[in-house]
Amino acid sequence: MRFKLKSSYIDDKDNLAIYYVVIPCVVLSLLIHPITWHHPLNRILWAFCVYLEAVSVLPQLQVMQNTKIVEPFTAHYVFFSGSCKFLELCTLGPPGLSKFELL
Repeated sequence: MRFKLKSSYIDDKDNLAIYYVVIPCVVLSLLIHPITWHHPLNRILWAFCVYLEAVSVLPQLQVMQNTKIVEPFTAHYVFFSGSCKFLELCTLGPPGLSKFELL
């Protein structure tokens, strides 16, 4: 982002440390990534992007929980966006597990 919307951004409510989101995604992508003909680094980076996208809604949920002021439209958007990302991650689950490499 080029600039922050200072009128709507509350700095003290945005207190989720980014490493709580990024580090588990890195570890998970190193352990579980797809088996394709691509270079292993590409497979690991792709898995990292998928996992990070699936949990990218967590900072938004943290801010919404801390402020305790949520517009209904915003709450619905975040809920359905998070649900969609979770379901995308589920499509990579047990039926496709044979296509994934553990370690």
